[in-house]
Amino acid sequence: MKDLKNYLILCFAVILTGCGKDFLDVKRTSGQVVPKTSKDCLAILGRENMYYTSSDLAYLGADEYYVKNPADLVAGSQYTPFHQYAYTWQDNPYGSLRNIKDWDLAYERIMYANLALDVESAASGQGETANRDRVKVSARFHRAWNFYQLAQLFCRPYHEPTAGQDPGLPLRVDYDISVRYGRSSLKEVYDRILDDLKEAENIRIVDDINPYMPGTTAVQALLAKVYLQQGKFDMALRYADIVLKKRSTLVDYNNLTGSITDIYGSYFEPYGKNNPSIIFYSAAAVGGIIMPTRQNIDTLFTRSIEQQDLRGEIYFFTRPDGTKVYSGSYCGYGGNEFFTGLSVEEMLLIRAECSARAGSEKNALDDINLLRKNRFSHSSYRNLELGEIDDLLAYILGERKKELFMRGSRWEDARRLNQEGRYLVSFSRMLDGVRYELAPGEKKWVWPIPQSEIDANGIEQNQR
Repeated sequence: MKDLKNYLILCFAVILTGCGKDFLDVKRTSGQVVPKTSKDCLAILGRENMYYTSSDLAYLGADEYYVKNPADLVAGSQYTPFHQYAYTWQDNPYGSLRNIKDWDLAYERIMYANLALDVESAASGQGETANRDRVKVSARFHRAWNFYQLAQLFCRPYHEPTAGQDPGLPLRVDYDISVRYGRSSLKEVYDRILDDLKEAENIRIVDDINPYMPGTTAVQALLAKVYLQQGKFDMALRYADIVLKKRSTLVDYNNLTGSITDIYGSYFEPYGKNNPSIIFYSAAAVGGIIMPTRQNIDTLFTRSIEQQDLRGEIYFFTRPDGTKVYSGSYCGYGGNEFFTGLSVEEMLLIRAECSARAGSEKNALDDINLLRKNRFSHSSYRNLELGEIDDLLAYILGERKKELFMRGSRWEDARRLNQEGRYLVSFSRMLDGVRYELAPGEKKWVWPIPQSEIDANGIEQNQR
């Protein structure tokens, strides 16, 4: 962690130069620099980097796109040969890279959250209570959110009987980067995530609608997501329902027809501005082969989208050679950022899936029809009936794959489904005449810990 430590110290210095005079008036204890007021803590949590998900590995490993030209795999020296190796699930996907941003930047954000939580020991001044509570909720959310993201990449899928023995993560819960942490168990990771979220849920705050400063609703939405990943479908259903009773507005894609300017001038604006479906805004800044200029969307997937389904038009741009590129991110058109946050439609899909698993098929179908009504052309739309679907749960999982396309969730969904064993998922790719496959049960569904962390702290490496 030595390289990471130096990087974090540099980032921390940047924070101190960018948060105003109040923030520079700090106390120092044992070499630590800490914020003085709740306003300082809000400034930390409001930094732009807190709203990015470092998801290179989640995108590189998933099956939502392919590379047509092998030369694109080595385009750009900063991605050589990392993207090529990760794209084909090699034993050593990082090549000679010692630091991986998916790990480093997530722990940077955790450090910021831990730093902001020092607000609990800061002096309380007039008018500070509301800001202090806002900080306590948002910081706990960010810490839980980043531990969750790390667990989907660097830990095995959650399995209750073995979670207490499966290797987890270094659980950093303070901002002293000189302290060394070993790997916890996977159960301890999820316990930490849930403890943070439940503590945050119990703190009353006034403003709960800002997607850039997560509040109670965002906390409850993440609880639904975490419980789904754990296979605790009753709890996931409960929290998805709580969220949807407060936030239920879907963007009607029928209102996004017209020129590309009209489509992205309304709800698909930069940073998700004016999009009522966004509960928490987060984005992945992608590069290399994941960039729209190099990726090609999986043709089997695009063929699965019905002609009346407006997602086929809204999500994709067709090039002159017939290949398609993803252009439907809530982050806005034309950039290299993909939306990875929490939304109303994801909560609807969680509630539908968990209802189907509980045998409440009518409730599940009602949710799916509500989603479809806002995604299909009104002129040809009709509700699906239960008798028309052989396997409702499989249909819902298919809708989840379509609706959450390129949001960084395909990798974790495939992992949890393979863990369950009922709907197995395998990924395959052809590159330069060679077929590569990632089959259920393989150890390569877990990415290696970066070598810098192994060298610095001697923690257990993941098997490949």
